[in-house]
Amino acid sequence: MIWTWLTHLLGASGSPAIAATGPSAAGPGPAETYVLPRSRREQARLDLQHFALRRLLGSHFLAPVEQATAILDVGSGTGIWLREAARRWPHARLVALDKDLSLCRQPLPPHCQPVQADLLAGLPFPEAHFDYVHQRFLATAIPLTAWPGILADLLRITRPGGWLELIEATGDTCNEGPLHRQVRTWFSALLERHGLRLDAALNLPHWLHERGLQPQTLRFQMPLYGRRRGAPLFREDILSALRTLEPQLAAVNRLPREQVAETLAALPQEWARLRTSSGGLAVWGRKP
Repeated sequence: MIWTWLTHLLGASGSPAIAATGPSAAGPGPAETYVLPRSRREQARLDLQHFALRRLLGSHFLAPVEQATAILDVGSGTGIWLREAARRWPHARLVALDKDLSLCRQPLPPHCQPVQADLLAGLPFPEAHFDYVHQRFLATAIPLTAWPGILADLLRITRPGGWLELIEATGDTCNEGPLHRQVRTWFSALLERHGLRLDAALNLPHWLHERGLQPQTLRFQMPLYGRRRGAPLFREDILSALRTLEPQLAAVNRLPREQVAETLAALPQEWARLRTSSGGLAVWGRKP
C-alpha cells in the first residue's frame, strides 16, 4: 500500500477545496511518491494504523455491503484489510492490488488473489467486475490531476448496485501548534515535489456526485493526545513515519537533520498540551 497516515496528521488547517482535471496517467506514479522503505518496520506501522482506524471508527467496512461475490482492495499494502474482509465474506473472491506487493509478507487466505499493477496506469479488470471496491489513504500517491480518471476507473470496474468506499485525509488540523505547523510545512514541501496535495480528499463527495452517485460522507478527527479513540496508536504511527523521513525532510527543506529530529521529539508534548487532532473523510456510494 502507498504510505498514507502521515497525510492526515500533517494536514493543512482550513485548506480550501480544490478542483482537479486531466487524465489518470498525469503526474508521477506510486514508485516516485512512496518515500518510506518497504521494511518490516513499515509493515508493522501500516498494520498499526489499521488498528488505530478500527478503534476510532468502530469498523473497517463502512459501506452497507451485505452480499458480495467479488471484492477489490486498491493499495492493499500488508493485506490486513483483505484478511478481515475474508472473514466477513468467506465465500467471496477477493483481490489485493498494489504496485509493489513486498509488504504483504503473510499469506493471504485461499480465496484472496494478489495482483501487481499500477493504479495510475489503469486497473487491469473488466467493466462491472466487483461488488465492493475499497481504497484508503492513497492521497500521498495520487497526483491531484489524476483523481478524476482514477475515480472513473474505479467506477468502471464496479458493478451496478455495487459499492465504492474511499477513506482519506482531509488536510485540516484542530488545535495546531507551532511545531506541528512547522513539520506540516516541511512535509508539504516534500509532497509538492511530486505534484501532490494534502487537501484533495475534500473534493471526493463532489467528484462522486458528478459521476452519478449519492455518496454518504463521514468526517472524523484522529486524536494525537490522551488515550481514547486509538490516540496512542496514532501517535506511534506518525512518529515512526516521521523519524524514518528525517533525512528527506532535512534535505528538501535544507535543514540540519538535528533540527528536524529535535522538532519531532517535541511534538508529543505539544499535542498533549493543545489537544491536537487531525481530520479524515470517509465517503461511500452505490453505483446506479
